[in-house]
Amino acid sequence: MRRKLPPFAALRAFEAAARHKSLRAASDELLISSSAISHQIRSLEAFIGAPLFVRSSLGLTLTEVGKSYLAEISDVLDRLEASTGKLLKTSGAENHLSVHLYDSLAQLWLIPRMRGFLSENSDLRVTLITRPEAVDLSSFDVNVAIQYFSAAPEGQNSDRLFDETITPVCAPSYLQDNGPITSPQDLIGHRLIMNADHLDEWRFWFAEQGVALPAGLPHFIVDSRANVLHAAREGLGIAMNRRPFGDLMIDSAALVEPVSISATTGMAYFVSSHRRYETLPQVRRFRSWLLAVCDSAYR
Repeated sequence: MRRKLPPFAALRAFEAAARHKSLRAASDELLISSSAISHQIRSLEAFIGAPLFVRSSLGLTLTEVGKSYLAEISDVLDRLEASTGKLLKTSGAENHLSVHLYDSLAQLWLIPRMRGFLSENSDLRVTLITRPEAVDLSSFDVNVAIQYFSAAPEGQNSDRLFDETITPVCAPSYLQDNGPITSPQDLIGHRLIMNADHLDEWRFWFAEQGVALPAGLPHFIVDSRANVLHAAREGLGIAMNRRPFGDLMIDSAALVEPVSISATTGMAYFVSSHRRYETLPQVRRFRSWLLAVCDSAYR
């Protein structure tokens, strides 16, 4: 017989809202919007066929049905969490670390730096997750995320890694064949390599230097930062390094800065984790290592 169970996401939303007596607090805990929490609760009420809360300007108050249901499912969730914890211990999950970040950031920046961390933490099984969709840190899939925001995300344990800056880069051979380039104005007329997700970056950089970028300049558009920098390394034109993507190529002299003039975009990178993972030894070790790497490279 098929079980008649409500959606688990709706149960989590109801339990968190009931425990905190607040949609906002539940939103902070589960890292989804207050409107999403409200939607989940209403879907659960529709499934049950009875209201679980009385909503007023003062907040949320459980109905009698809500009080009874909360007592029942809290016990079930507690037992489920305890059982899952036992399974994680026996399966070795205490030695597992999962990290979410952008694919190009993993390729060009994190993976080349990971040897030291893996050598010092040979007991850990590390999974890098580079799925493009937004990360849900309240899930059990991700312990740590490296995220891109203008300010630290709310409701997460976050540390700022470094601010984003942008600087033109090209292959040394390109500069030899097409130089000299000594000022921003000298870049006009060269093929500009662009990322489809940041088509305005060149206009922004030129504006920061007080230079108006004419229309109709030669350009080459690709759909990832890794391919932008690869195209520059192959001598196809001049690209924009958005720190930290091209930093290792610059360090190895695969790319050079034709004019060493940077602009700050107002964005930054943060290392974040859900509160439930803050005390995990593997999370603390990774965050400490990552902050030390960034302190050494960018401060």
